[in-house]
Amino acid sequence: MSNAATGRILLFILLIILQIALFDRIHLFGYATPLLYIYFIIKLPGTMNRNWVLLLAAFLGLCIDLFNHTMGMNMLACVVIGFFRYFFLDWFAPRDLYENYFPSFRSLGRAKFLRYAFVMTVLHHIILFTAESLSFFDPLALIYRIIGSVVLTILLIFAFESIDFDVSKK
Repeated sequence: MSNAATGRILLFILLIILQIALFDRIHLFGYATPLLYIYFIIKLPGTMNRNWVLLLAAFLGLCIDLFNHTMGMNMLACVVIGFFRYFFLDWFAPRDLYENYFPSFRSLGRAKFLRYAFVMTVLHHIILFTAESLSFFDPLALIYRIIGSVVLTILLIFAFESIDFDVSKK
């Protein structure tokens, strides 16, 4: 097993543990909860087979759902962003990076990587919180939850990227 694969496995486990043990207990102002586990999907290699991305996204969402008792909502949101990930990479990544490509500050630059992570995070949170509420009964509270959680998640993604936790190093 290569160092990159070992790094991805450790990142997967670390993000699940952090999400369950720490981040699920944070509810700023009753609305904002950071959902850092999607960082794993954001950091998958650009050349990874789409079927593997969808399988890993589904497994990640399933792990979070099992611990949070959320009946597949995280799995749904993770699979959707796993599916749209390639379209977003096409928008934000130069074509010549696809040979050995891992989305990061180093490969995309800070601005492009944060735009890519922001779009993925917004899509994930809209799907997750809409499915969780199962209605638009209180749309203002839903919007507050989405915006607050997106801001916290992006700040944590920025922090993780600044640490230079690069799973692609060999």
